[in-house]
Amino acid sequence: MNFTVVTKKKMMLTGCVILLGIAIAICIAYGASRVVGVAQTNKDIPIYSVDTLDKKVALTFNCAWDDKDIDTLLGILKKYNAQCTFFVVGQWCDAYPESVKKLVQSGHEVMSHSDTHADMAKISEEKRSQEIDNSCSKIERVAGVRPTLFRVPSGSYNSEAVRAVRNKGLECIQWDVDSIDWKKPGADKIVERVTGKVRNGSIVLFHSGAPDTPTALPQILQKLSGEGYTFVKVSDLIYPQPYTLDHEGRQHKAA
Repeated sequence: MNFTVVTKKKMMLTGCVILLGIAIAICIAYGASRVVGVAQTNKDIPIYSVDTLDKKVALTFNCAWDDKDIDTLLGILKKYNAQCTFFVVGQWCDAYPESVKKLVQSGHEVMSHSDTHADMAKISEEKRSQEIDNSCSKIERVAGVRPTLFRVPSGSYNSEAVRAVRNKGLECIQWDVDSIDWKKPGADKIVERVTGKVRNGSIVLFHSGAPDTPTALPQILQKLSGEGYTFVKVSDLIYPQPYTLDHEGRQHKAA
């Protein structure tokens, strides 16, 4: 009888050891695959978000329509001590130079969103170069600072487009949280979507001229502030070279 009890214990112990070994092997394999995934990802993609332990978020606005809500947006951002990044189309800069100046004077950064809002994945290499150079020159003339970041119009890119941006010395920036304010879903939907998806290092997309954004923005800032988030410019969020990007475009510090 004693022999049988000991055998069962040994069997149970052996089974536990085997299961533990399998679990450890799975963890090691997962960790290794994740590291390989980061290291081997094709870098001809934009930065979508940043891997960080800090509760920092970058709010961004694409400016391609009108400037009617700029003063309202700036007032909201000031109230919540939020710095952000405005990606401005060159033609918008031509049409609303005073608004561009207000953005800079309010402590925000103004970056390029192309010159004519052309699809960077479908135009020629020469045209890509013109879209980047012309927009940056226009912004520099008005804002006094040359852009260091670029966002492709409509989020449309290919490897050639991203490479063209980086060859000009700019970083290509996307987003991991889309407010979808351009779809006019209503302020409540925007608030729910943004606050539900934000994480450390997120880059959030809004648009100037979107009718629901001025109503949604204060609620978003209040909720995220209450959760301990701070709002920074994209240039203050991303890491300088060298860095790695994983398959989701999340930026990691180089090892």
